[in-house]
Amino acid sequence: MANELWLLTCVTLFITAVQFCLSGKSQRGLDEATMLPFADDPEVARRMELATGRSRTGCPCPGSCAGHCEDWGSFTA
Repeated sequence: MANELWLLTCVTLFITAVQFCLSGKSQRGLDEATMLPFADDPEVARRMELATGRSRTGCPCPGSCAGHCEDWGSFTA
């Protein structure tokens, strides 16, 4: 019985820690983080844009960001 309680406690703490870490992130930040593994390969990034409908820059515009979003100014460096 103690082993099951210990396992349940560990799983609960893990889920709580993940929720705490992700709670302060914006949707744009999460979108940028999901496309980060594809940033160094333009061909794979383009295919992921087509498959997911998300921009590799994290822009909310579908596909490549063409500057038509309300947040376009924050994407230019």
